[in-house]
Amino acid sequence: MEFIPYKAHECFEHLYYQIPMELFFNKKYRDKLNSDSKILYGFLLNRLTLSAKNNWIDEDGNVFLIFTRKEVQTMLNLSDKTATKAFKQLNECRLIHEKKRGANKPNLIYVGKIEHDEELTKVIRKNYESRIVKSTTQDTENLRPNYNNNNYNNRGKKNSYQNYEQRHYDNLDFLYANYNFEDKDEME
Repeated sequence: MEFIPYKAHECFEHLYYQIPMELFFNKKYRDKLNSDSKILYGFLLNRLTLSAKNNWIDEDGNVFLIFTRKEVQTMLNLSDKTATKAFKQLNECRLIHEKKRGANKPNLIYVGKIEHDEELTKVIRKNYESRIVKSTTQDTENLRPNYNNNNYNNRGKKNSYQNYEQRHYDNLDFLYANYNFEDKDEME
């Protein structure tokens, strides 16, 4: 199998599982969850979105999902023992709750919210501020209007573009990345 790296101009069109950063930094989860558990939590969050779209909601309005141990074993390439351990760690950290249904039916899984560490949240926002989208609705309410809109400034001016002259440029082929300057010298 040959290694093929990405080029700078290629766009990345992959689907991603999102794993909350706090699982790696928060003291409540960092040392209590292994990598398999953290990845499993990302899978469960992904499935939670699908369950919400499919209206898998209990009588209390809580979204649940079904994700069997066999599916986890296949997707993460884990043994039964390791998959069970990942579920157990998430359960101990109160990130999931499983409701047993019996009669060989798969458990209903409820995904719990992360308990945020406020000090850690400040550090993450400070270090990754460009990645966090903040609501600017309150910030923009007190701004003065900007009257640089051409439609506003050009009221009453008919044909405001008549004073502009058309510029003409000769050969611009030299702007292309693959332009060969030696061929140009031979032509002249």
